[in-house]
Amino acid sequence: MIVLNLLFGFLLVFAGRNLFWLCVGTAGFLVGAQCATALGFSSDWMALLMAIVLGVLGALLSITFEWFTVVFGVGFLGEGYLLMSIFSSTIQQDPYSWLIFVVGGIVGMCLMIIIFDWTLIIISSLLGATLIVNVFHGTEGTREGLFIGCLLTGMVVQYWALKGIRDQNVKPSVH
Repeated sequence: MIVLNLLFGFLLVFAGRNLFWLCVGTAGFLVGAQCATALGFSSDWMALLMAIVLGVLGALLSITFEWFTVVFGVGFLGEGYLLMSIFSSTIQQDPYSWLIFVVGGIVGMCLMIIIFDWTLIIISSLLGATLIVNVFHGTEGTREGLFIGCLLTGMVVQYWALKGIRDQNVKPSVH
């Protein structure tokens, strides 16, 4: 699992915007694993199976219904998962913790609709950085530094890739 977290983490950090289907599939997998735990699936294989099914379903839907699935999968599921990760200590004591997921999801979907490219870059970099940092068990300061480094590097690399694509689409004017 460590190798997969690192692989998907680096792919999302550096190419999440271009590999949107991977971003949606990863968000589906992470939410599936979290749902399996929340629904009380005690066996690891059942939780893994639920996560794989949701991840594959998300990736297939994102290829078929590209725009809608990316907005829902990355915006709603991705942002919802990120907020649940941030407030994980609060979640365990609050029966209404699912509201954190829903609010994060709604905000993520709205951002995806308003500023699609940048939201996809930011959420994919956040998801990737989260996956990478979760593999390491260093001090809190080291983990935070690694997270911020991965996040900023991913955002810069994906912005340069987006800028390069946009610059290639600009046709020189002929006088």
